[in-house]
Amino acid sequence: MKKIIRIALVFSFLVSIVNAYAVQTQSKDQTSVSISKNDFLFLSDAQKVMDFVNVKNLNDRASEQIKLADQSYADGVQFLNQGNSVKAIASFKSAFKNYKRAKVNEDGLNYPNLQLAVAHAISDVSRDNKKVIRYLELVTKSIDKDKDWTYNMAILYYVNREEEKASELLESVVKMDKFFFKAYGNLAAVYQTIGDNKKSEKTLIRLASAQNAFAEKERKKNLAAAKNKEKISDGKGGKPQFVAAPPKGIDLDRASLSVKDDSKSILKNESIVNFDDRARKKLQEGQDFFDEGAIFFNKGEFELAIKSFKSSLKKFSQAKVSEYTLSKVTANLAMSYFRSESERNQKKAMPLIDGLSKQIYSQRDWNYNIAVIQNFIGSKEKSMALLQKCNDLDKYFLLSYQNQVALHNESGDLKKAKKTFNLHEKYKDELTEIYKEYVSTGVMQDGVDLSFLEGAIFRVFLGSFSEYSLPIDIYLHDDLIMVPLGDDYFNFISGNFNSYTIAENYLKKISLRDGYSESFIIAFKDGVRTDFTVSQ
Repeated sequence: MKKIIRIALVFSFLVSIVNAYAVQTQSKDQTSVSISKNDFLFLSDAQKVMDFVNVKNLNDRASEQIKLADQSYADGVQFLNQGNSVKAIASFKSAFKNYKRAKVNEDGLNYPNLQLAVAHAISDVSRDNKKVIRYLELVTKSIDKDKDWTYNMAILYYVNREEEKASELLESVVKMDKFFFKAYGNLAAVYQTIGDNKKSEKTLIRLASAQNAFAEKERKKNLAAAKNKEKISDGKGGKPQFVAAPPKGIDLDRASLSVKDDSKSILKNESIVNFDDRARKKLQEGQDFFDEGAIFFNKGEFELAIKSFKSSLKKFSQAKVSEYTLSKVTANLAMSYFRSESERNQKKAMPLIDGLSKQIYSQRDWNYNIAVIQNFIGSKEKSMALLQKCNDLDKYFLLSYQNQVALHNESGDLKKAKKTFNLHEKYKDELTEIYKEYVSTGVMQDGVDLSFLEGAIFRVFLGSFSEYSLPIDIYLHDDLIMVPLGDDYFNFISGNFNSYTIAENYLKKISLRDGYSESFIIAFKDGVRTDFTVSQ
């Protein structure tokens, strides 16, 4: 056994030497580095605000405001990860407003301000981009010790054409953390933009040196781990036990609610010829208010959405539309009450839900929306029943299975959680094959709804890596996104493909490289990740 361990250690050492050489080679040959708004870190760090709050002096109202702010902050981070800058901006504005009401000082407000700067920077609207500097000007010096936010500030200054400031900040980042490899590549790119090729090359040399130092650090760590395993195998330690982790599922999310109807579809069950001129005028007014409510809701302006949907409901009632149409408007009003920051308004949601027409439960999406509301302010049992109804209506509605798994875990029923997750895996595999066949043949299978992939963006999930143990070419992928997981680990996602076929070809290409054996394709629709995955 000791001989085997020694051979393994020698092999590990040789691999570290090869990797170090590869780093040096890359640094010399690969002089084209990049920096863009795709390099932002989306940080879930609302707790940092509390570092600047005297908790002992908080009254009940301030504590409640901070609680609301933290939730809006978390929603904003989720929207950033989904690429939805509009909703991210709305959420972070709400967070800022509530933190301000709680009298959080300027140092604590750095975090929502900087999140707003990032959200405006990733927006496709030039008017939003111009607001970035305004938020940066509000930042206090207390942020200078925060490595991750100093890094994000560097990217913010760069995308606003303040390259000198960006280079200063990136220099301070690598001084704070010499193993922050990504910052070196960005810094080299900034120097290239400025035209200082000498500093750019010097930065790449510093990167290679840092990576070599880390490789040696990892070699020593692996050596210690191997010796520990040798002790265990010799009976000097207990035998490690490996227990398969239960499926986690996906928690139901308040932010998943959105108004999907519009002024035309809301009346699709009505026969307009049956209405007189006065009623038609009321219908038009009701439609206008409905569209207005939809816009407000999807922008996160829930109080305004409530007013618009109430007006729409009034006009449709005056026109004497069917109970089914009224129920759809009422359900959207209930969603608006539910998402409101006012607890009094939130309590108004359930009575409206209880009075809905049975016809509304014939639609999968409405079953799902109401399941979300029931989960948080109604009955978890009713939420579970509605999620099961979703799958009765559409067995390929994968998200519903994941939500059921999470609810089963919450209730402690691991057996049902595993059973439901197995159903999820079964139908996910079936749906994957159906979609792949559809892409190759153009023939749609009857009874299968693939609309959730119409207009989808396909990306390749490269893997979950420590900041210090990355594939050597990780930063060469286009449209690279890093999602922090904690403990120096990140999810890495690349690509922005409109075509599944192109994404599939890219996956085949990188699967041949070291470090990407666990890569797979994921799909995003309207900025939200779907539960559709394809592995090589």
